[in-house]
Amino acid sequence: MQLTRRQRGASRRGFTLVELLVVVGMVGVLAAIGMVGYRKYMDAAGMAEPKAVIQGIRGAQEAYKAEMLVYLNVSGALDDWYPTGPLDDRKRAWNDSSHGDFANWQLLNVTTDGAVRFGYAVVAGVGTSFNSVTPEDDFTWSGLPGPPLADPNFAPSGPWYVIQAAGDRDGDGELALLLTTSTMSGIYWENDTE
Repeated sequence: MQLTRRQRGASRRGFTLVELLVVVGMVGVLAAIGMVGYRKYMDAAGMAEPKAVIQGIRGAQEAYKAEMLVYLNVSGALDDWYPTGPLDDRKRAWNDSSHGDFANWQLLNVTTDGAVRFGYAVVAGVGTSFNSVTPEDDFTWSGLPGPPLADPNFAPSGPWYVIQAAGDRDGDGELALLLTTSTMSGIYWENDTE
């Protein structure tokens, strides 16, 4: 079969405007799906550091208790952040010898792979002597009837510890909070996508 001159010209022209618009629309939909997945990945990666450090602190506290029969009171208060510096989007070196509680952090023997974006505080004691001194104004405690440490389930009769981490990954002034205690099996957090 022989093609006419008109058919040969049509086959050489390329894509129509409708075909190009369909392809551009498909690329836009795929890009939108990719951005949602990327944002979820970045949010999860941003919370990986404090969760890993908190688990390291938990392990170090249990090792300390195995030898000394009590947990180590590392920080003066739950808002005495280690390492020293503002809670913003910049990283700070973990071994901060200028911090007042540096000797206690060295004694607890918690290490990280590098600089950290979050600040950490650990208080410990024995019995029901815990005084909830969390910075209430900085956190909303969304979904909870009150501060987690005022919960009746947190009523230890023996040794206890509380670990708190806070950071501002995107520099907008709104802090992400992570908190756990010796009586909790998991880590409570809020504003994780701040």
